[in-house]
Amino acid sequence: MFKKIVFKGLNYSDLDHLQEHDLKRDELKSFYQTFDFLELIKRWPDIVGEKLAKVTSPLKIKGDCLFVITIHSSYSQELSFLGETIKKEIFKIFPELKSIINRLAFQTQEAFFRAKPQEDNLVHPTQMTSLHPQNPKYRLLKLEAERLFGDVKDEDFKQKLISIFIQSKNL
Repeated sequence: MFKKIVFKGLNYSDLDHLQEHDLKRDELKSFYQTFDFLELIKRWPDIVGEKLAKVTSPLKIKGDCLFVITIHSSYSQELSFLGETIKKEIFKIFPELKSIINRLAFQTQEAFFRAKPQEDNLVHPTQMTSLHPQNPKYRLLKLEAERLFGDVKDEDFKQKLISIFIQSKNL
């Protein structure tokens, strides 16, 4: 009377095509009906560490594979060597994933990490970043300012003019 459904290769979209009477009573609490993927994303820094969490993120679970998105292909390659270690850390926090995830796949997409909301792109004068003195742009601006204000006798006033010049060009 009941159809046996193999949940291992089942995708989220497949649940829409199944009738409730097709599911066995003991499998109603299956992984796809109870697992919160957002919790995996929130706990990702605990799994891979704070530094790697800034340049990687879990993307989706498809079949028996967890897809992880990275900022650069070098991270994808290095993390592929640590696949078993990452899986063990995932299973410590989410033991219900042990029967679901057999492998990790890594995808590179820089735009995912570089994209920011539109309002974050607006720079207010109080939020401007100053150039570091070792920055080549800073050095060029300072040389240009010293050439422009080189004949000013008061050294303190000269340094203030150079600073204002560099700040105005850094906008």
